[in-house]
Amino acid sequence: MALWVRVTTVLTALARSAHPATVNLLFINEKNNTMAPSAIDAAISDIADQNIGISVNKYMVENMEDEYLATTDICDQVKTAIDAGKRPHLIVDTTLSGTSSEIAKSVSKALAIPTVSGSYGDVGDLRQWRNLTTEEQKYLVQILPPADSAVQVIRKIVMDQNITSAGIIFDDSFVMDYKYKSLLQNVPCRHIISHLPAGNESAALAQTARFKQADLVNFFVIGRPDTVKLVLQAGNMHKLYGRKYAWFVISKDTDPVQCACTNATVIHIVPNPSAAAQQRLEALKVNQGLSAEPRIDAAFYFDLTRKAIQAVNDMMVAGQFPSDYSVPTCEAYQNGDRQTRTNLDLMGALQRISVADTYGQMALTSNGMSHMEFSMKLFKTHILSSRVVSRDAVGIYTTGTPVGEFSELNQEAFNSFKAVTVYKIVTLEQPPFIIKKGKDANGKTIFDGYCIELLHDIQEILNFEYDIYEVEDGKYGVMDENNEWNGMIRELVDKKADIALSALSVMAERENVVDFTIPYYDLVGITILMKKPKATPSLFKFLTVLETDVWGCILGAYFVTSILLYVFDRFSPYSYQNNKEKYLEDDEKREFSIKESLWFCMTSLTPQGGGEAPKNMSGRLVAATWWLFGFIIIASYTANLAAFLTVSRLDSPIESLEGLAKQYKVQYAPMNGTSTMNYFKRMAYIEQKFYEIWKDMSLNDSMTEVERAKLAVWDYPVSDRYTKMWNAMQEAGLPDDFESAVSRVLDSPSTSEGFAYLGDATDIRYQVITSCDLQMVGEEFSRKPYAIAVQRGSSLKEIFNEAILKLLNRRKLEVLKEKWWNQNPARKYCEREDDQSEGISIQNIGGVFIVIFVGIALACITLLGEYWYYKYWKPSRVTSPQNPKILAVRPDPAAKTNFNTEYKSRPGDQPYELNASGNPW
Repeated sequence: MALWVRVTTVLTALARSAHPATVNLLFINEKNNTMAPSAIDAAISDIADQNIGISVNKYMVENMEDEYLATTDICDQVKTAIDAGKRPHLIVDTTLSGTSSEIAKSVSKALAIPTVSGSYGDVGDLRQWRNLTTEEQKYLVQILPPADSAVQVIRKIVMDQNITSAGIIFDDSFVMDYKYKSLLQNVPCRHIISHLPAGNESAALAQTARFKQADLVNFFVIGRPDTVKLVLQAGNMHKLYGRKYAWFVISKDTDPVQCACTNATVIHIVPNPSAAAQQRLEALKVNQGLSAEPRIDAAFYFDLTRKAIQAVNDMMVAGQFPSDYSVPTCEAYQNGDRQTRTNLDLMGALQRISVADTYGQMALTSNGMSHMEFSMKLFKTHILSSRVVSRDAVGIYTTGTPVGEFSELNQEAFNSFKAVTVYKIVTLEQPPFIIKKGKDANGKTIFDGYCIELLHDIQEILNFEYDIYEVEDGKYGVMDENNEWNGMIRELVDKKADIALSALSVMAERENVVDFTIPYYDLVGITILMKKPKATPSLFKFLTVLETDVWGCILGAYFVTSILLYVFDRFSPYSYQNNKEKYLEDDEKREFSIKESLWFCMTSLTPQGGGEAPKNMSGRLVAATWWLFGFIIIASYTANLAAFLTVSRLDSPIESLEGLAKQYKVQYAPMNGTSTMNYFKRMAYIEQKFYEIWKDMSLNDSMTEVERAKLAVWDYPVSDRYTKMWNAMQEAGLPDDFESAVSRVLDSPSTSEGFAYLGDATDIRYQVITSCDLQMVGEEFSRKPYAIAVQRGSSLKEIFNEAILKLLNRRKLEVLKEKWWNQNPARKYCEREDDQSEGISIQNIGGVFIVIFVGIALACITLLGEYWYYKYWKPSRVTSPQNPKILAVRPDPAAKTNFNTEYKSRPGDQPYELNASGNPW
């Protein structure tokens, strides 16, 4: 293949020398491109020096500043060439961009003159060549200049290092007109591209300050060495160096970067010509005097012109150039003379040229894609005290379309240079979402909580660092009457923070000035915080049904009645103890001693009954009176106990917002300056607005009688509940902070009077789980989700959305919710409150069991006393003659003798004494 190429080259040269051709060249340039004229002259001179049988007639147009004059000059030069019999075979267009470039493209297309353009612009950027036919694409050729390909390294770096913010400054040596849109298109990177006038130090300071204000941390400087120096020094003045920032310098010059910087590290990206290219450049400098800088541009325009002239000459020699080739003048074109070119393949002829390019191989494919291939070297340059202390190569970038590739890349060194992404996060303490946990060694506040753990999970996915601080005014963000914001929202609006992270509700008005991510927490509404009713438990609650003096009177009546029974039984001639012979045959016999009287009165009050009643009429009257008294007392006690419990249950506390609004004993209000306050304030405003609309309708004189009759209603059709509530809140006074609001609730004397706080349900729920003295009342209303807020238009929204969705899929948010609510270390486990619907608790009725235990204890003590008395203290059965007591014997338990019959002593009986009445002593 190499031999065939050499043979073809030799045959082509012989053909050229045997059949010399003349190429009529129209050179179109603009004054800003000072490099192109000398390069084109060098190319024409080089062709002449090679003596290959090609002569060139050059016509030049350079005044392209004025649109009308530029078109006139081109048309005049075309006419001049045609009148001289030298119709243009080729246009070499070295205009850069803008109007001058579009004029050149328009004329070349209209007159159908083969053109090779070195203008800037990707696919579709050249408007006049945007819709070329297939035949036109063959002879209207665009080859991108080196600078257009070089800046694509920015896109490569941004994509490879996942850069999310970039500031780009360029000067006149680079054309970025088309790059504003396409350079970082479809790349999630917030960026600013700015032009810097040559040598304007104040502009360099202003633009770097603008980048700093916009929180950009990656900077790309594109331009000449003097421009680079100005921008780097401006960055030094604004303190934009360090681990948080990264600087990249792209230049067409190969000299090391210089700046009066204190301590700066930059990646310097410069052209990297091969040894052969350097030799060819030196030869051009010596032979053709082509010494213009930057040399890569000079080489490009040199090769562009030489290849184009040789391609046209080759087509003429090979008979591929139309024999009837003609070019109309601009006037003839306007009069309808149109040229249609077929089989004029300039692109193919350019691709067939095998002569080595000076700097880099021309990769010829299609307009917007054809470019010169070359490589650029990356140097990690460290500047200390205005001196370059190190300059280490870290890789090579080879150009391509749309982007090139890195090679020989020192990945570790390159990645270590990457700017650490540090986001400024504004927050507000709100447990359990944000909790302060003291300060670190540097005096910075340490935060913990649900949101902080969520942030750490997102940080693991996105790999960033952050600085977090608490908002000064302690507000989430509310808009005032002047459309001014406060709190965390204001920090985002003023671009002082990148992210607002706390229990921040998504609201329509906030979405007008900031962006929210997808919610990380469920819908949260407004609810009521009140003091929990404290019913003091009493083991003897059943005694509180009657007052103490009533119980004292009952006890007095008991003793008086018992004594009366004893007295009446003792002195009545008809009582049992005074008529034992009369009642000898009765089965039930009872002598009402003091003890028996007390027992009778006590048992008469129980369902068991008192037993045998007195035999005498007077005693029975006393007993009947006692029974009637006991019946009334028991009935009254039972009725009062039922009423007591019923009233307790009917004394129900406030259970909803509606119940709160209808009462007047409990004051209520939200915290001042919160979204909850705004909710009630605006609801009251809406009610007032509706009232005014209804009033205007009712008082409208233009209405007919029928229409007015339709509005004649007794009841006002719009509620004024929120208006009354807002007035009540203002009278109660809105707390200035959450702590004072909770304090007012705790200081409430009871649930039926005091203060109730209205706020976010999560805030209130946390207070409830960490305090046994508070309760959450009612259902939530006006529910809104919690989300992370970012600056309006920030790319962080989409980035954080993806991270939160990943956490949702991993069920991480459920784990966080479980940890910070159900397993919160500050959670208190309170005693279960007495629920009236479930009956009386043991705390309130336990006294009756104590009564049983006390009775049993007293019985045991009595048993011990009886045993001791019987065994150790009772006198002997044998008495002295002086003792008038009658001797008797204690029967043997084994003897089955009727105790009512005459008792006879038996062996084994124990003696015991009888008193004068015949009873055991």
